[in-house]
Amino acid sequence: MRAVALLSVLSAGALAHAAPKPSDPVRTFVRQTFRVATYRRVDADLNGDGRPEAFVYITDPDYCGTGGCSLVILSPERDKYRVVLHSTVTRLPIYLLSTSTRGWRDVAVTVSGGGIRPFTARLRFNGRRYPSNPTVPPAMPVKQPSAGVLIGE
Repeated sequence: MRAVALLSVLSAGALAHAAPKPSDPVRTFVRQTFRVATYRRVDADLNGDGRPEAFVYITDPDYCGTGGCSLVILSPERDKYRVVLHSTVTRLPIYLLSTSTRGWRDVAVTVSGGGIRPFTARLRFNGRRYPSNPTVPPAMPVKQPSAGVLIGE
């Protein structure tokens, strides 16, 4: 009887370890869409709908250059994601500002490299997406970010 009980416990333990982990839909989306495995991710609800957007700072060498790396913000929609920001010239830190535009929180990114004087740029939502290039309007410099660091150096 003791051997049966021990076998039962071992079988239950093996099943627990063999069960697949729940998949991360953001990771799956990033790997399939951008074909990268190296990135930093933070989630924050930008539009107050209770479902956080995913900030994905891609650190893969194919997505980085003298102006920084790519920042992507993914917004959940039904069973997929919509890219609401894809910037190729972003450096850390990235800030979530206390201000909002069109119901979405403003975001600030650090811009430097490639011969540009370093500054922090405010990105505002235009009703569909955030500006893709923080070095030109409608992105605008912001002196002191009025909120916390979302992704630090």
